[in-house]
Amino acid sequence: MTPRDRRLISDLRQMEALAERGAIDFRADGNPPEAYHLMLHAPGVSVREKVLSRRETHRCDVYLHRDYPRRPPVVVWATPVFHPNLLGPDRNGGVCIGSWSASEGLGDLVERLIGLVSWRSVNPDDPLDRDAAAWVKERGFEPGVEIDRLIAAWTPADAARTKVEA
Repeated sequence: MTPRDRRLISDLRQMEALAERGAIDFRADGNPPEAYHLMLHAPGVSVREKVLSRRETHRCDVYLHRDYPRRPPVVVWATPVFHPNLLGPDRNGGVCIGSWSASEGLGDLVERLIGLVSWRSVNPDDPLDRDAAAWVKERGFEPGVEIDRLIAAWTPADAARTKVEA
């Protein structure tokens, strides 16, 4: 067994532990897995019919390429989302994971993704979605802001200037 195979098996165990806690559901491809199709169970927001709406589940795909773990996995967001550091599928599903270390496990990365989508982590100074970042800065929202507070702050003017729509 190669060191990479041992790492992939360790990552699978981490994913199984997260699923056991109820934080995620997943399907893995490969033996050992090199791709994960994730359903994250965490509150977040998306824009639907020009209204910022609560979303409780989110899908993304994680690909563990040949250079993993030396280089970060490829993450593609698959559900509509409104967040400075995430892009929905209509905008290629980009995800800003920040810094990466080969010692970080896949479970750690998934915990970070949950933190992002639930707004426990947000960095409007390094955005993928500039509209979301400007909106966050204008309102002074900080990491950890409650989802209901985000929704309450949304106005018709926000809907008119935001490009994102689910």
